[in-house]
Amino acid sequence: MAPETAPPQERHEIERLIGQCLLRLQAFELRMKAIVATYRLSGSAEMLEQLQAQRIAETRRKTMGALVGDLMGNFLVPEGYQGSRDGSEDGPAISFLMQIALPTNEFSRIQAEHRELIAKRNALVHHFLEEHDLRSEEGCRAAARDISATIDRVACANDELTELAAGMDQARKAFAEQLASPDVRNWIVGGAIPWRATAIAGALHQAATALSQDGWISVEAATAWITAHNPDERPEQYGCRTWRQLIHESRLFDLQIRRVNGRRQACYRPRTRRDEPT
Repeated sequence: MAPETAPPQERHEIERLIGQCLLRLQAFELRMKAIVATYRLSGSAEMLEQLQAQRIAETRRKTMGALVGDLMGNFLVPEGYQGSRDGSEDGPAISFLMQIALPTNEFSRIQAEHRELIAKRNALVHHFLEEHDLRSEEGCRAAARDISATIDRVACANDELTELAAGMDQARKAFAEQLASPDVRNWIVGGAIPWRATAIAGALHQAATALSQDGWISVEAATAWITAHNPDERPEQYGCRTWRQLIHESRLFDLQIRRVNGRRQACYRPRTRRDEPT
């Protein structure tokens, strides 16, 4: 075995950097836990508080790898792959889901970055002394560069996740405003569906964004797109027999019979807020 030649101050600096890196990683992990514990909740109304406490407790026990697995594809999703509400309750239930849809390339980048951080954390905790020679001055310097680079990556990922969490908080605030809106009050008291706040209206808007060429979208094409991307959204869940009836009754879209590829088809387009009837 080669004699230890690294100056003590070099090794002390490595120890300081390792401590800093581990604290940054823990802060990042806690940020993920806060999001994973609260981005969705589903169950009977009387059990909701207990279910929330149970979800928080379960999240505390999750590893960093499990947290990233839950975060990516459930809270952060590629555009067009938004999830659906849970439907396991037989009686009156509440289902709440918040997601942030990202462009596919952005989603893939963040997913790869988070997985790389898991690998870096595991290497730091389990294999650091195997990968770095701390007996030499040059080995200590190489180790310091490696840890410093990881610290910078964790800081960037944490800042990014903090910004996304801020979007989650804004969604909560918007949801609270929706609950206090006249539309939702009319829904609760009189059964009038608050169409603008429904997932199915959101799905119709998403289909319009994905499929529109001249501003109009075939109802048939939109139905196929929604079935592929949001299969749980169906007109009968909103008291409508057909998609055309739902589009008409929502009053959020114009509906016309138009010629598409030589065929007469029902088509729709989103209305602007000022064009919507009061």
